[in-house]
Amino acid sequence: MKKLYLVIGLFLCIMLPFSAISQNNNEKKEKKKKERKEVNPNFKHRFTTFHLEARAAFEYDYDVTQWSNVNSPLNAVTGKVEQHDYGFHGDYFNFLLGGEIGNHISYFIRQRIIPHAGTVSFFDNTDYLYIQYKFNDQWALRLGKEALYVGGFEYDAPPIDVYYNTNYWGAFPCFHIGASAIYTDKSGKNKVVFQVANSPYVKYVDNDENPHNNWKKGLFSYNIFWNGNFGPFSALYSINMMEYERGKFINYIALGNKLHFQHWSIYLDYTNRAAGFDKFFDDFSLASRLDWHVSPSVILFAKGGYEQNTSGHYYTINNAEVDVDMMMPNNRRYWFYGLGMEYRPRVYPDLRVHAYVANSVMTLPNDFASDNRWRNQVLTANVGVTWWLDFMKFLPEKLK
Repeated sequence: MKKLYLVIGLFLCIMLPFSAISQNNNEKKEKKKKERKEVNPNFKHRFTTFHLEARAAFEYDYDVTQWSNVNSPLNAVTGKVEQHDYGFHGDYFNFLLGGEIGNHISYFIRQRIIPHAGTVSFFDNTDYLYIQYKFNDQWALRLGKEALYVGGFEYDAPPIDVYYNTNYWGAFPCFHIGASAIYTDKSGKNKVVFQVANSPYVKYVDNDENPHNNWKKGLFSYNIFWNGNFGPFSALYSINMMEYERGKFINYIALGNKLHFQHWSIYLDYTNRAAGFDKFFDDFSLASRLDWHVSPSVILFAKGGYEQNTSGHYYTINNAEVDVDMMMPNNRRYWFYGLGMEYRPRVYPDLRVHAYVANSVMTLPNDFASDNRWRNQVLTANVGVTWWLDFMKFLPEKLK
């Protein structure tokens, strides 16, 4: 029995100091936590967005280019080129990260993961990189890089969701660094944005020995944007003044209108671009898309549009003539239409399968000063998948 007491005594002599040390460490940790809270009790961070997204597809293009003699009584075809292009390709691979710090500060980043360096700015391949301060429920200030506030639902959609598009959508470099003041009314139905940012036309400043300095040309855009939501009707309207040369502007009037119900929705966008009142209706884009939600997993859609730029207006940079509006080629008409579908498995809706067939035609206006009429037509068939890897779903406890 004495031996047993001796063993227990030795064990307690060994363990009690370690227990005291452990207790002391726990007290220090609790003290540090308390000190951190006392230093900044409002510093609470949580992730709102943390995921990767990618889209890949197999595409087949049947490209036909024709020339025909305008003066010929039979308008006979004098030239024709056919080209078949097809293969697997990837369109997008993006990293998205967003969060909130306390009750007033938030941030968002969307980075395109591509191997090509930017041509104008270090942040060319960064779509979003901004920080926002929310003063109250009505007012917020946003600084950094984001999309220019231009109206229209085709423009507003994430690029990964746009399969075929207007020529304007594909040519417009919309992501720029600037500052935005955002007002939301108390009902939450109306949001108005006032934005000052670099002009998209800095991308097209020609004959510059160092294109990386184009953003220093002092070209700005001034944008007023309204987002209204009234039951089944939504609106994305804007008025934009964008410098193409210092002190000279192209005016945008963008009107996006959408009706959305339980099983279907349709939008109609009209975007007018003009460098002067005498050219007001010569340069514009019109686009529409109809979605039918057949089931929670299946959407059928039809999309089409018409564009033209017959302004014939030029300006000069270093004695070189350049189109004022490079979002739609000068002296061109373009129309497109197509049908498609989307499928999301119920067991894993972050995976989307899509398929569509679309036709597009680009022509010269009939009064274009040339002996030949040019016509380019492309028939496209595309089948692909889009995948969102949302880390918020897999690591919920770690991200709080």
